[in-house]
Amino acid sequence: MKVRISTLTIERFRSLRQLKLEGLGRVNLITGRNNTGKSSILEALRILASDASPAILASILRYREEDFGEGEEPGRPVDVESLSQVGSLFTGFPQISESRDPIVLATDGGEQAMKLTVSIGFFSEQRDAEGTRKLVPQQVELFSTGELMPALVIEAGAARRVMPLEYLRRFYYRGRAMRPDLVEEPRLRCEFVSPYGGERTANLGPLWDKIALTDRESDVVKALTIIDSDIMKVSMVGGEGPRQLRTAIVRSKAFARPVPLRSFGDGLNRLFGIVLSLVNAKDGLLLIDEFENGMHHTVQLEVWRGIFRLSKLLNVQVFATSHSWDSIETFQKAADEDPEEGVLVRLTRKGEAVVPTLFQEKELAVVTRERIEVR
Repeated sequence: MKVRISTLTIERFRSLRQLKLEGLGRVNLITGRNNTGKSSILEALRILASDASPAILASILRYREEDFGEGEEPGRPVDVESLSQVGSLFTGFPQISESRDPIVLATDGGEQAMKLTVSIGFFSEQRDAEGTRKLVPQQVELFSTGELMPALVIEAGAARRVMPLEYLRRFYYRGRAMRPDLVEEPRLRCEFVSPYGGERTANLGPLWDKIALTDRESDVVKALTIIDSDIMKVSMVGGEGPRQLRTAIVRSKAFARPVPLRSFGDGLNRLFGIVLSLVNAKDGLLLIDEFENGMHHTVQLEVWRGIFRLSKLLNVQVFATSHSWDSIETFQKAADEDPEEGVLVRLTRKGEAVVPTLFQEKELAVVTRERIEVR
């Protein structure tokens, strides 16, 4: 089955001035030292898959604590100084004034050819005879903008959108309280698992609702038995009141009554978040930042096997990052059992450039057998 993305091009995004990954597989593990851009690749994929939706952009900025102004002044106008709030997305930050070239994100060679550009522009606000608001682009120097409105200009194919930073900031402050119906329909389904614990179980409620009482529910339970073989069933409870959080509970042979999933430790909760996100990413992408977090090395091979099996069954392409040699070694073993599905991507920084090296199954087997350093 053809993968959705076989070639990924990233230009002028974060620390990735120019990066091209060719020959990607169904399950891709990205490794490399700190500051080589592993997490930035996942962010680029999230932005591309969502057509740079304000909800995703705000989520990325919030996750990195890239402040969007003072929290006690949510109504403060967004001015030129506010460019620093989105400037970190552009290569060269904080000296983004040196170049106004756009971020370019593109895929080719797979089922899902996509291209997206993001740039900074300045606009004046005008209203027509009916009072309809219109944003008019202005050609100005970066530090002589007067009362002009800074905005992100997003182009995808023939479509062009202008996103004033004030509008983006409203999404930033909504945070986790944002209603699901306010989030735009993505271009490509994409689920993201952060490095810390597979997300709070309360936030995974909507994902559980989509697969409850379906065949996918048994896939989630089967995956959890990798860590605890006594687990029989999982469910989500709570959430009836406006302030009541939802909680994942587990039926286990070891207990007379259901108990919270959190009682089983970080590893099981991490696995729950990964597998629940995977089954919800059907026909799309699953992104996992720092795969190994919370999981003991003895269970990682079975987790990789489950990811390979479900990704093929559900037509999901997986991109994961890791610093761990155990993750690389267990990934190789799982990939060797499923030919032509797994690819290891090693990122190396040389000056300002990030150089990728891709290892298919045969090369990856040599890497792990000889214990060649690829982290």
